[in-house]
Amino acid sequence: MQVYLTAMPSQESQPPPSLLGPWPKHIFWVLLGYLALGTGAFLLAPGARSLSLNLLNTLVFLQAGAYAIGRSRREPTAHGGWKVLGLGLAAQAINQGWATLSMVLHGCPPPFPSWGDLFSLLSLALIASALLAWPLASASGSERLRKGMDGLGAALSAFFIGWYFALGPLFGRSGSSALNRWTMAVFFMGNATILGTCAYLGARRTSRFRGPLGWITLGFTVSLLQIIFQVPLALMGRYRLGDPLDLLVLVAALLLLLAPLAPVPLEPASPPDAEIQDRSPSALLLPALPASTALALVMASLAWAPARLDTPVLAMATLLAGLGLLRGMLALRDLQRLSASLETRVGERTRDLETMQEAMLRTERMNAMAVLGAGMAHDLNNTLATVRACAELALARLEEGRPPEAKDLDHLLVAADQSAALTRRLMMYGHAEDGRPTRLCLRDELAHMETILRMLIGRRISLRLELGNDRIPILGSRAQIEQIFVNLVANARDAMPGGGTITLRLSRVVSEEEPLARVEVQDTGEGMTPDIQAQIFTPFFTTKGPGRGTGLGLASVCHLMEELGGSLAVASRPGAGTTFTLRLPLAEG
Repeated sequence: MQVYLTAMPSQESQPPPSLLGPWPKHIFWVLLGYLALGTGAFLLAPGARSLSLNLLNTLVFLQAGAYAIGRSRREPTAHGGWKVLGLGLAAQAINQGWATLSMVLHGCPPPFPSWGDLFSLLSLALIASALLAWPLASASGSERLRKGMDGLGAALSAFFIGWYFALGPLFGRSGSSALNRWTMAVFFMGNATILGTCAYLGARRTSRFRGPLGWITLGFTVSLLQIIFQVPLALMGRYRLGDPLDLLVLVAALLLLLAPLAPVPLEPASPPDAEIQDRSPSALLLPALPASTALALVMASLAWAPARLDTPVLAMATLLAGLGLLRGMLALRDLQRLSASLETRVGERTRDLETMQEAMLRTERMNAMAVLGAGMAHDLNNTLATVRACAELALARLEEGRPPEAKDLDHLLVAADQSAALTRRLMMYGHAEDGRPTRLCLRDELAHMETILRMLIGRRISLRLELGNDRIPILGSRAQIEQIFVNLVANARDAMPGGGTITLRLSRVVSEEEPLARVEVQDTGEGMTPDIQAQIFTPFFTTKGPGRGTGLGLASVCHLMEELGGSLAVASRPGAGTTFTLRLPLAEG
């Protein structure tokens, strides 16, 4: 008992102290006073004892209902559940008050069952509804309904076992009316359903039992024990009001009184898909436990005691099987809904990734254009210097009264043509082409790229093209080919800060599966360790310093090779350079 009173929730789920507050300081004395009065009632005559216990029960249930209504204003996330719980406790107080009034007016309790017992049944229904209205189970799908069905299945399973081994013969030999016997059974089922629902709501997160759910579980455990002991005595005609068992009703009421006073808030439910992802033993075994219990008992009876399978046993076994089947259908429906929702989300994420990949490729293309622009600026400065020198020479001749020489003007035209060729090549590289594949000659494409690749690597690095004379046709786009080799050559350039040689080697490979075009991009740079080689195609991985690389170049090359239906491999050793090997399928025909 003391553990529950002092246990506090985690910081994440604990609401501000002003909402719930600590345990009331007077609660210990209230509990002690009620228990003392209840125990003292057994010193009275049986009639006065029953009247005293019923009056105490009425007061406790009324007080518990008032506390629950009060908590509904202090815990907004469970507002509705606390209100329904308060109404359920008030209905139980009406039942106890009905019996108390009957004792005062007539000197005896009302007959069982009576109209007052309808309030008790209403109380059980309201308390079960309050448990399912609390945010302990997801409001999405049918999880709350399935939790209620789990509790009902557990209660029916317990009654089924009790009927098979004890209650069945007692019910058969009892001289009480059928209404009396089945009302007892309904009360047993109602209390057991609430207890089973509590167990299923807290089975996967046992920390919930430190709060209100734990006190309700304890209360209905005591209540169910009282019924388990009372029903056989009543069926045998040995139970009388004022029996010591009646004190358990007061104990159960006091435990329910503590539920709305517990300072631990109700833990919210997990997301709707958490139940599907839960692989704990409780998640796998608990839902199937009631039906499997009935199945095992029926199978054992068929083998060793078929005479025990009377109509009530078969009816309860059928009902348990039906509950299990219905629960499975509800779970399957929720799984289908979650599957459709996940497919939609996966489709949205896939489209987002495709958009990001396109943006990544465009970014790399713009980065390469920036590098090419820097190289072009250097060459343009040289040609502009030639233009200026020829223009100054022509101007000097004009000042001297002589016409400019034709060779000076020819130098101007050549420099202008060189500048136009540089800018035209850069504009062609930056032009967004149609992404549809066309038939290209890989040898010609690489030859046409020589100028732009030389601009890219600078003057300290030499470029060697070994393209051969074989016209190797492939399917792709010029933009894809240019971006692949610009990125690979730029990567090779960065691996040779002190200069070196980059070699592009083109060949045709004849294999048993299909003919391929093979291109090697080889450098004489620093090389890579195996650890770095394992990560170079990972987006945003780079060994360059801040501001010198995005880590997207080789990732974009890998993506483009997949689009072309080819493959990419790398071989490197520290200090021995690096070779990227590209294999592309040849175009048919």
